[in-house]
Amino acid sequence: MHSPINPRLPHKEPIIFIGELIELKEESCRFWTEFPTRPTLAMFCEAAAQGSSYFPLSPECTIGFVSSFRNVKKQAPIEHQRYRLKTQIKHVFNNSYLFDFEARDPDHDTLTATGEIAVFFLSA
Repeated sequence: MHSPINPRLPHKEPIIFIGELIELKEESCRFWTEFPTRPTLAMFCEAAAQGSSYFPLSPECTIGFVSSFRNVKKQAPIEHQRYRLKTQIKHVFNNSYLFDFEARDPDHDTLTATGEIAVFFLSA
């Protein structure tokens, strides 16, 4: 399938869902994700959690722990194995980040799934 682009991410196949990085900004990242089967909402959550590994951009914070998911919703039928995901910083407090995420069907640019993820980053 693909290998992780972000060296902070220790995952291996078949659990690595991050594909090619499309865009990385200070507050957001967009990337391709490809699943081994038609994904569930839990798989979209895992892909979003993996996308959070691009943050924070400071090198002293090297590992993150997911503390919660909330407001995870299916917005349209889940029909494919490949999607575009966007993870965006919603709020930061010290080393705790709250992200919004969305998954889009690449064929029709349909919003497929959305949610929020809270991650705590440790300093090296």
